[in-house]
Amino acid sequence: MSIVQRQEMPQNIELLAAQRNIYSRAKNIIGFQMMLSVPIAIFAAIVTIVKPELKGYVALWGILVVVFDLFVFTPWVKKLRDNAARIQEVFDTKVLGLDWNEISVGKRPDPELVHEEAEKHGMNEAKIAGLKKWYPTIIDTVPEIYGIIISQRSNVWWDARMRRTYALFIRVILVSIALGLVGYGLYEKKDMFEFLAYIVAPLAATYVFGYRQMMEHGDAADRLDKLKELSEKIWSDAIAGKDTVTLKSKCRTLQDQIFEHRRKNPPIFDFLFRWFRDGNEVLMNKGAEALVNEYAQRS
Repeated sequence: MSIVQRQEMPQNIELLAAQRNIYSRAKNIIGFQMMLSVPIAIFAAIVTIVKPELKGYVALWGILVVVFDLFVFTPWVKKLRDNAARIQEVFDTKVLGLDWNEISVGKRPDPELVHEEAEKHGMNEAKIAGLKKWYPTIIDTVPEIYGIIISQRSNVWWDARMRRTYALFIRVILVSIALGLVGYGLYEKKDMFEFLAYIVAPLAATYVFGYRQMMEHGDAADRLDKLKELSEKIWSDAIAGKDTVTLKSKCRTLQDQIFEHRRKNPPIFDFLFRWFRDGNEVLMNKGAEALVNEYAQRS
């Protein structure tokens, strides 16, 4: 049975549905964090300007949001990311025919968790339509080891550009808010302590959240670039005629790094994912097609 056939098996589609549902829950938590940290925080800063008598309560609220962000929401999202990454690892090892590396990955997720999360996602045809053809179907035209390498490269290529765009967007917003605050403070000739305590403090949550998002997505894009380079080195070895055992060992090493990347990977909001998905999938398939053609010319 080929990679393309294995990825369409119901039990493997169930794995994708489970990880998609867990990631969606993580995205909802991050969305709630964003609501607390950005629009509500900005509104709170405006309240201190309009009603100065409330400035103490607003400052306390800003501090509480930061505390909940650091000690409740962030660990919660980290746990969800870890579960989703391990479920995705089960899918990849089954579909690509790689060994499970318990030293790097840990134990397999419980089947009860997988089934529960997949049922929450929904397993009807409409719900799983986007989970089919996970890897480019053109890999069916090359030997399996080449298909594994192409699939791994597809894993790490498509979203680096999206994450850099998102990180830049966050940076622009944070700088714009900072410049606006400084401009307001200078215009109103605010006392420095009052400015920091009652206007900047409510926005502390905005900067904690925004800075973390900016750095996590930027770091993720850098990791993706390095993983892409490693996958291309393995591909060069394959084209050069290295034996299958050596290549598969290198693929397993690369898979360890892909898993570690996924554990750290900040989720992309669904609306952004859908926005970029179609164009990126076309480019991903074009990239896979180019590698298949390279293999054909070598033969």
